[in-house]
Amino acid sequence: KSGPPQFNYTSYYRKEYVYNRPDFLTSSEYREKITSGQLNRQDYGSNTDFWSELINKKNLSQNHNLSLTGGTDKTNYRGSINYRNLQGIALENGREEYTVRLNINQKGLDDRLNIQMNLASNFNNANLLGGGGWESEATKNPTLSNFNPDGSYRYDTQSTNEYARLFMETNYRKQQTSSADIKADIDFFEGLKGTVFGSVQRDNRLDANFRMLESEDSQENSEFRGGGYASRGDFLSQSFAFEPTLQYDRTVGEKHKITALGGYSYRYYVEEGQSASNRGFLNNQFGENNLSEGTALRLGRADMDSFKNDNTLIAFFGRVNYAFDNKYLLQFILRHEGSSRFGANNKWANFPAVSAGWNISNEEFFKDVEFVNYLKLRAGFGVTGNSGFENYASLLTLGGGGRYIYPDEVYRETYGPNRNPNPDLRWEQKQELNIGLDFTLFNSRLNGSLDVFKRTTKDLLDTYTTPQPPFIRAEIYTNVGQISAKGIELALSYKALQRENFTWNMDFTASTLRNRLDSYSNSQFTREYIQFGDIGGAGALGQAIITYERGPVGEFWGKRFAGFTEDGKWLFFNKNGEAVRNDQINNSADRNNTDLQPIGNAIPKYYASWTNTFTYKDFDFRIFLRGRFDYDILNTTALSYGNKVSSGNLLRSAFDKYSEINDTYMYSDYYLEEGSHLKIDEITLGYNLRLKSKFLRNIRMYVTGQNLATITGYSGNDPDLVSDTGLGPGIDSRGPYPTTRSFLFGLNVGF
Repeated sequence: KSGPPQFNYTSYYRKEYVYNRPDFLTSSEYREKITSGQLNRQDYGSNTDFWSELINKKNLSQNHNLSLTGGTDKTNYRGSINYRNLQGIALENGREEYTVRLNINQKGLDDRLNIQMNLASNFNNANLLGGGGWESEATKNPTLSNFNPDGSYRYDTQSTNEYARLFMETNYRKQQTSSADIKADIDFFEGLKGTVFGSVQRDNRLDANFRMLESEDSQENSEFRGGGYASRGDFLSQSFAFEPTLQYDRTVGEKHKITALGGYSYRYYVEEGQSASNRGFLNNQFGENNLSEGTALRLGRADMDSFKNDNTLIAFFGRVNYAFDNKYLLQFILRHEGSSRFGANNKWANFPAVSAGWNISNEEFFKDVEFVNYLKLRAGFGVTGNSGFENYASLLTLGGGGRYIYPDEVYRETYGPNRNPNPDLRWEQKQELNIGLDFTLFNSRLNGSLDVFKRTTKDLLDTYTTPQPPFIRAEIYTNVGQISAKGIELALSYKALQRENFTWNMDFTASTLRNRLDSYSNSQFTREYIQFGDIGGAGALGQAIITYERGPVGEFWGKRFAGFTEDGKWLFFNKNGEAVRNDQINNSADRNNTDLQPIGNAIPKYYASWTNTFTYKDFDFRIFLRGRFDYDILNTTALSYGNKVSSGNLLRSAFDKYSEINDTYMYSDYYLEEGSHLKIDEITLGYNLRLKSKFLRNIRMYVTGQNLATITGYSGNDPDLVSDTGLGPGIDSRGPYPTTRSFLFGLNVGF
């Protein structure tokens, strides 16, 4: 739109603090347990909070953005430059980036032609070294030290000195991501409009890593002890799109409106990269910038790799919309899509969609219903396809088979098939039926929507075991199975109070969802159940979730805790309800024989969020809450470190809540906890400065608190960070990146 040139400057500074750190013993508590005989450990005499030493206590992130806009009724522009310096809560873990954007719109040919161009580029330097090692550091004997008595870093072969690693290694990424697109709209004549869209995206990054001669990795390497390590790798991806469309609009009489659109879509994506690493460097002078100087290369023990792959997606599509008197609405869509990723026999598929709407509030018989301002009933059914998997999954591909000596006594690489071909690999299809209601009530004070849906995903893509022969390899990627989901979604907005100097608005959302694995077998491939959710840690405990055909997704299957023997050994209920020792439990996944039982579900039954926004004169205040309810989480931290059999540091709860345990690690409902939680996710207080100046249009200052509180009974890590989607949810990590509470100060200036 036309108008005078305008500038807008926005910025913020953010400080983060650790929130909800793991509850392990301090060095003094650990030493007291040793002295009292509760722990049979060695006291090494130091006092070290290993976990805390990885924290970047001086973190301060900042963001600055300057934008400019302006133009005439024929040409307008918008440009911006952004600088961000994001510092993580972990030492040596951050990102500094610059972004430039430019948008130009111009009309021509008597306003029949409109061209829009967008350019953007981001330059990103990331420090990837820190951010890991949390489980290792939390569970070390806190009477040890990161240093030897002479001040050098202490290394041992049982663990990594994560603190020393931050000063003895480098690991960074330099990345540039750029995009450009252009869209041209032209009105050929009244009712007929043509559009052409094209875009290109390019992502280019360089990764580099160096480990000094003095680093633990170099000192403990068995082949090149005391020699440095270096690696470099680059990656380039490019994405191209081209999409022309024609749209025809026609109104017949006064009540019939028809819109028809047809088009073609072309998408091409290609990625390539290479990497190389070497060991045995004699000094630290070159870092990762002189890979050929490492000893390993000269002995034929360096590593080198490269790759390239691509895919193409093409679609022909059409859409027809019909409206009668703005009361009755119909829409039909058909997409004919083809992807190079699928088998030769099934590259193409059709994806139809149909929907209908009824604006009830426009009916004559509804005019007298004064408290209803708008009411629309709608229903729709559609099919979409999933092509999001590895390139060349349907093809026979070759891979290295190892080096063998040939008759001429020279070792040479061999090649052979590393994937079974599948010419019948086809689209995974999701069918969705939706019935919804949109409404506005009470003089537009309350508006919202209610949706009821059922989704069925057919021809699930997964890997299945194959017999050899006739297949070349032991596995094949194919389509088998069906999963379904049904749920309800509600969204409400309410103007609670509207006064001259005070307003109060609320937004509320809620949903419920149920998922079921309808089948996972067909005539060729059979699988009665599938296991998900690796427990990890000590004890080789396998997977926590078993999903059976016709059973719910995300269901924990395990032993039911029955108590402890007098000497602290586990007791569990068998299928007859008898309390027995663990060695008497049948751990088979065969439901006819197993003693395992469904013990919980990792997918929340309910989701909700609630936003309250207040304004008072020039002040504004916003509070945002959200939560998940009625589901379970497996507390693997308690499973591993609430048991005194663990050799390192322990949770405080090992000596109260879990103090009865005198046995090995065990997975059961003993470690399942209710994951329901309500989070005060964000609170913002802002102030708008009223100015009487021809140079300054507005100034707004605000402060924001994020992740301020979590109300929950769960005793592990932040339940909000535990996955609740997919087929293996609900497994809490033993060493997640720390949860933080942050405070932010921002400033917006318009001039």
